[in-house]
Amino acid sequence: MKQSLSTRLMYSFMAIIVVIVVGVTAGISYLIADYFFKIKEHELADKGNEMAETIEYFIRMNDRDTLHRYIIAVDRLVGARIWLFNDKYELLAASYVDEKKDDGEDVLNYFFNLRGTRENSNRLQTAEGTAMLDQEIKRGKLSDKVKVILKDIYAGKSVKSQIFHPYYKEQVILVGVPYRDPVTKTNGAILMTEPLSGFDNFLRNVYIYTAIVGIIALIFSLFLVRRLSQLIIKPLITMKNSAAAMASGDYSKRVDITGDDEIAELGNALNSLGKDLDAYVTKMERTEKMRRDFVANVSHELRTPITIIRGYNEAISDGMVTDVELIQRYRSLINEETIRLERMVRELLDISRLQASDELSQSNMEELPLAAIIRNVAEKLMVKSVKRNITFNIHADESIRILGNGDQMVQLVLILSDNALKYSPENGTVSLGAKKLEDGSVLLTVTDEGPGIPEEDIPFIWERFYKVDKSHCRNVPGTGLGLAIAKEIIRMHGAKAEVISKCGVGTTFEIKFPKGKVV
Repeated sequence: MKQSLSTRLMYSFMAIIVVIVVGVTAGISYLIADYFFKIKEHELADKGNEMAETIEYFIRMNDRDTLHRYIIAVDRLVGARIWLFNDKYELLAASYVDEKKDDGEDVLNYFFNLRGTRENSNRLQTAEGTAMLDQEIKRGKLSDKVKVILKDIYAGKSVKSQIFHPYYKEQVILVGVPYRDPVTKTNGAILMTEPLSGFDNFLRNVYIYTAIVGIIALIFSLFLVRRLSQLIIKPLITMKNSAAAMASGDYSKRVDITGDDEIAELGNALNSLGKDLDAYVTKMERTEKMRRDFVANVSHELRTPITIIRGYNEAISDGMVTDVELIQRYRSLINEETIRLERMVRELLDISRLQASDELSQSNMEELPLAAIIRNVAEKLMVKSVKRNITFNIHADESIRILGNGDQMVQLVLILSDNALKYSPENGTVSLGAKKLEDGSVLLTVTDEGPGIPEEDIPFIWERFYKVDKSHCRNVPGTGLGLAIAKEIIRMHGAKAEVISKCGVGTTFEIKFPKGKVV
């Protein structure tokens, strides 16, 4: 079954809280128990070692009654049951012998497996009572486990253990220490046990407290998850809607971003993706429109000279025109249109060839005097400029040398200069310049005094057959392929182009050649 993110968050928080509460409780319980047991064992061992000297004195004095009363006093002082054994596993004294329990077991059954029944149900806390118990022990079978403990104590070792006591029906701390019998010169054993009922009650209170804290934490986690769900899931839902809108073709929907966390970064990435897709689709639509315009322009540009050539040729071939001068005029027009058609096809081939080429390598470049190229181009266009009384103003540093292809560089300057000449008004000026910048690069500039280019058209003037809006700039002859060729030449030389134009003032083309292309 499908679960929402908020539900999974809630289950996750609850699981984490349960694990933490259980882990902390178990850890604290272990540390407290370990500390308590060590402290108690250390206290009982210290008390047992102190008792050993006193017990040795009473045994030397053979004062069993005083010894028994001393053990009972220590029992009441430290709250631990005390049993005193000699080296023959015989019970010399016991600090406390309670009445028989309902299940027939008493405190001594922990140490001994007695056979038969006990007739007297009362055990007096006296030396005589202990003697009676000792006789009963002699008739019984000593517990193997206690025998091992007593053997270790007789060997001079101290014993510390935590075991279940059948009399108290709970865990007890057992500590055994040796003492020296001054008469027999052998080791006896002092066994001390303390019930853990008080400590168990303390742990029970700890468990209850942690359980209450855990329940409160679980309830708090529900409110926390609800709040986190609003902070996390709400922007995710917005992102989902935005992605769905993108999938349906609407790239304008954006995600509202707050904060600077990972969710915000994801939202920013999605917004950036939508923006990029929108720009890409817009570009593709523009490209498609330009492709259609290109096909239409090519068809129109090729059809016009072909139609003219065909019409004049048919008129001559059919004998419709007999006048020699008119026939010569028609042949001249056919020749001009043929040249124009050839030039257009050549330029289209140039663009295709340049677009398929990579940036020029060192082996394909030579040192080019840029100032000489500019002057050479100006001379080629001098006939056109004189007809319209346009002046070329050249200001180029003669020392500039750049690396490039000579034919392509001449073609680049020629295209830019011819464009400036065509758009400049009569009696105007076209400025051509080249200078070295402070960073070591070279700047080629071509400036006219034409009508200028609208700002919105500048990014597209490098496209094939692109025509600037005639309402801004007057129509001029040309194929519309020159700047497209110039763009590819600039790219192949690793240069950058910038167009600065203002309608009614003029246009400047700036071509910047990097330092690596300058000699």
